[in-house]
Amino acid sequence: MKSVQYFEDILKRAQSLPFLFIGSGFSRRYLNTENWEYLLRHFTDIIHPLDEYSYEKYESKAQQLLKDQNKEITKNNLYTTVADLIEVDFNNFWYTDERYAESRKIYRNEVKLHRISPFKIEIANHFNSLDMEKTPEKYSREIHLLKGIGKKSIAGAITTNYDKFLEYIYPEHTVYISQEELIFSPTFGINEIYKIHGCSSKPETIVINSSDYESFNKKNAYLAAKLMTIFVEHPIIFLGYSLEDENVQAIIKSIVDCLSEENLEKLKDRLIFVEWREGWTNFEVSFHSRDFGQGKSIGMTRIITESYEPLFEILLNNKAKYSTKLFRRLKQDMYELALTSQAPERILVMPFNDQQMENDEEPQVVIGFGILEFGRQGYRSITAQQIFRDIVFDDQNFISNFLVEETLPVVLKYAAYSLPVFKYLTNYSGILPNELERFINYTFEDFLTKTIRKNRERYNFQSIDEVIKKEKNLTRQVRFIQTIPEEKMDADRLHLYLKSILEQHPDILSSKSSQPIEVVTGIKKLIRMYDFLKYK
Repeated sequence: MKSVQYFEDILKRAQSLPFLFIGSGFSRRYLNTENWEYLLRHFTDIIHPLDEYSYEKYESKAQQLLKDQNKEITKNNLYTTVADLIEVDFNNFWYTDERYAESRKIYRNEVKLHRISPFKIEIANHFNSLDMEKTPEKYSREIHLLKGIGKKSIAGAITTNYDKFLEYIYPEHTVYISQEELIFSPTFGINEIYKIHGCSSKPETIVINSSDYESFNKKNAYLAAKLMTIFVEHPIIFLGYSLEDENVQAIIKSIVDCLSEENLEKLKDRLIFVEWREGWTNFEVSFHSRDFGQGKSIGMTRIITESYEPLFEILLNNKAKYSTKLFRRLKQDMYELALTSQAPERILVMPFNDQQMENDEEPQVVIGFGILEFGRQGYRSITAQQIFRDIVFDDQNFISNFLVEETLPVVLKYAAYSLPVFKYLTNYSGILPNELERFINYTFEDFLTKTIRKNRERYNFQSIDEVIKKEKNLTRQVRFIQTIPEEKMDADRLHLYLKSILEQHPDILSSKSSQPIEVVTGIKKLIRMYDFLKYK
């Protein structure tokens, strides 16, 4: 048995942030999706709604086919063969049944010209119909923490799931769909999601039947090579998988086969399996070993828990200095610079001449990237508009100490102290300037004017979606969202709303905005409210 500190030390010792490896149990937890077997059962029930044993008949036939072909009956072999049988019957059903008349119109070209299976199209539609915001209330804090670790605490995620939950949780991550895309695309190992079994956004990529798996397994060595760097350089946290999962074992085995005993030893601290166990009250950390044959075994850390909150809290405390989104941009820019010799606009390069290289001189190169940091003096030129936008888009990469000490004391006076500050105070280490002391005991009630209080009593809105549904006018939306009580104000939903408004009206925060003054000041107040809810 190991302590929680052992897990924390693994993360601290690692030279890079962890990757999440996400399985079907993860989506089942938050979206109530089916596992592989029950997804297949769902489609048999569509074809044979009155036959209680329709799935069992398919399974029995699949077992006989595998025996006739002298193939080992494993879970993967069985389910892919069942999928073959269901797919044939479902496709015939889809071509004629009235329930799919509209679908046949919509996907006519996909089926007739691109030969995409109707079975895969409807699997995609099944997952696309999920409401990502309708997650169980008991997991609301887990999801809040899960979103939080995407900023600076994980490098990315790998998944065999078809649904788009990860894209919803991490909208700023770059997504690679299918084994094919991952193999043949330049990747940067940060702020990325790898969907190796396809995605519902592209039905043709879904890996479900025996020919899909045969093709997948043929390319598995290439995928293993692509994932090798990730497994060797990052801790890998498996969520929503069983230790017995054949897909995971196949990928790990492909990697293990490529490594020497010495490098396998290095890998042992990299693999972390999280086992969900109902009713388990502890967060138990232990060591586990798995034999992969040929005298090769690999050690891994196993965590047993019912709640993922402790796991996500530990990850949240293990964060990089800058966002992973920024790191990926820089990697991509440097890649483009090396490939084309043309510096992207975010990079400034002081070139060196060829003569230095010919004379075997050490070249003197200076590369600057991101926002030009020109010392404390430069922070005095930052505007209130930049600060408001940074709260919503988190893209300015300000140094909190400089901003708190050099920018806010000046800008707050001009803005009548109506600026979002809590994001920067959260990351500030130093003696707080006098101008910011008033925010120490600030409460949500301090945002409320007499007008807001009257509107709250009169209209009694309880959620942002309730306001949006009733009020289509932007002025009235902004006016009434401010009246929602603190305990009912969903910070994540408010963030999405603010992003949408700023993207639709890029000039809304400027002095030249075409919007009514009530909208401009209201949006600024909502940004301040979000800053308070998110960071206070």
